[in-house]
This record gives sequence, C-alpha cells and structure tokens, in this order.
Amino acid sequence: MSIAVGIILNPNHPATWRAYADLVPELQKAGAHHRSMTTSVERSGRWQAEQLIEWGADAVIILGGDGTIRATAPVLAKAGMLTFLIPTGTANVLSRHIGLRSTRHAIDHCVRAVASIIRDGSTNLRGIPINTAEYQRADGRRHRTEFISLAGTGGDARAVAHHHSAPGLLGYAWGAARALFAADFTVGTVDTLNTADGSGGADTSDTGGSASAPVWSVMASKVARPAGPIAVFPQARIDAEAFNVLRVGPIPDRLIARCRAWAGIATVCLQGRPQAHPLMNYRSTTEITVSLESPMPTHLDGDLIGDCLELRVSAGEKKLLVSAPTA
Repeated sequence: MSIAVGIILNPNHPATWRAYADLVPELQKAGAHHRSMTTSVERSGRWQAEQLIEWGADAVIILGGDGTIRATAPVLAKAGMLTFLIPTGTANVLSRHIGLRSTRHAIDHCVRAVASIIRDGSTNLRGIPINTAEYQRADGRRHRTEFISLAGTGGDARAVAHHHSAPGLLGYAWGAARALFAADFTVGTVDTLNTADGSGGADTSDTGGSASAPVWSVMASKVARPAGPIAVFPQARIDAEAFNVLRVGPIPDRLIARCRAWAGIATVCLQGRPQAHPLMNYRSTTEITVSLESPMPTHLDGDLIGDCLELRVSAGEKKLLVSAPTA
C-alpha cells in the first residue's frame, strides 16, 4: 500500500526549507509519494489546498505558521482531509496546543503516522473547529473569513502590528512592550450569545449598567497560551465548542498606576490564576460581537486584518482533522 501526500510550504520562513529537506527523504523511505506546492502573497494556501485535493492527496502536510494553517484549513476541513502540521513559523500557536514541541518532533510524528497509515490505516486524530469572523473595517466595508484559535481587537492587536520591528519572537516581545502603554479605547457594546452559564446579551458586568466602557483589549481564544508559556486563557481548549473571552481594563492612564496594574496582572498570570485580577474579566461563549466607537487594530490568529469598527466571531462546527501525538 502507498499513500499520496500533498505538501504546502510557506517559503517566507527560513526554517521551512530545512524542514522540507529533512521530511521528503523520510516520507519516501516510509513508502509515500508526494506533490509539493509553495504559497505566495497572492495565493496564501487556499488555492494550493484545492489543487492538492484535486490531484488526489490522501493527506496534506502544512509547513508554515498559523497564517498558512488559517488559509488552508477551511478547504481541508470541508474535504475531511487528514492534515499534518510541521511548525516553521514564529509563534506556531496551534501546533504547540496539539502537542508538537518542535519542528523535528513534528517531522518524526508525521513520518511515523504516515508509516502507520500505510501499514494498518491507523492514526490519532483531533478535530479542530474552524471559526468564523465577520468584521467591518474603518472604510465601512464588511468582510467575512475564517480562523482557528484567537481573535482580538485593541492592545493585543497593537502588539501584533508592531512585531515586524524586530525578527522572530523578539518582534512580538517588542510589539507587546509598546502596546502595554497604549491608551485604552471605548467599546460601544460587547454582546455575547450562548454563554456557558446560559445567559447572553450585552456584557455590562463592569460598566455600571452602561454598555460603553474603556478597555485595553477584547480577545476571544480557544488556546490557553497564545503568546509563550503563560496560560492567559486557563479555561480555553483548542477543540472546545466555546471561546474563552477576555476583556482587559480599564488600565490607569498615569504611568506609575499603569505600571502597577500591569505588574499585578503579570503576577497573577505567573501564578496561574489570571482571573483573580479585577482588570481581567472572563466569559465563555460561542459567539461575541464587539462594537467600537472608533477604529481599532484587529487581528485573527496573529495576522493583522486592519482597523475595524466591529468584530463578530462565531464558533464553528466544521472541523480540521489534524494528526496529533498521543498524550
């Protein structure tokens, strides 16, 4: 028995070609034949996934980061395609949360799983929901797209916007440091539907009865650790139905008070109990709409989508079938 494997590569990451050079000979030795396609600015992965499905791939391997996965995932999920992830991006959030510790670990898992499929057809799968985002940009135009693990507007998106200031994780760290001192912004409403406690409607829990309130950021996550080893969303699960929603703020304007606030937040996060801080407000929901009084930077899975006036995210039912290491 043989298996046809499609490979999608993001050539912008230097680690991709090194991983590819290690992967292909091992796949061939295991008994697989392959076809490879690279992404580009114009075609970031969706088209490549469609072409590989039409070619007759039994499985698809993605060599890239979270952006490449986000571009390809809707097509692969719709086709019910077995998918392998080999992280060669910067953050590699999804790969980390399914137990892939490194590029080498992912290659070893992929080759073993392919050999197992050829031998007896078995592999360990996890279904990762593909979520929906609808947003209105500052120019008034509305857009709809899909994402995997994290959506946010405000401070965390500002951190993403500045990450190109330095290479790799250093860029994200620099962007985050700058974002900590960015001014709060005013949220018109934060509407949540189908919350874990059965409630819904406008979130007014800390606004004195008014839906408008200053905040530093609003995020919806299905991963516990979106940036590094600290569990900012301790209740979040990548394969869960609901999002863990976090509203941060308001953060004090005066420098000393702001530094104290961030120091307090950092302390409880390091202690593994971020929900203990009064400026960290959590909810669990399958749908959230954030309306803004002025345009704010917004991101999906760490990719900036521009300045938005509204962001609505909904938990998806369509699932990406990912081969994952056993626990």
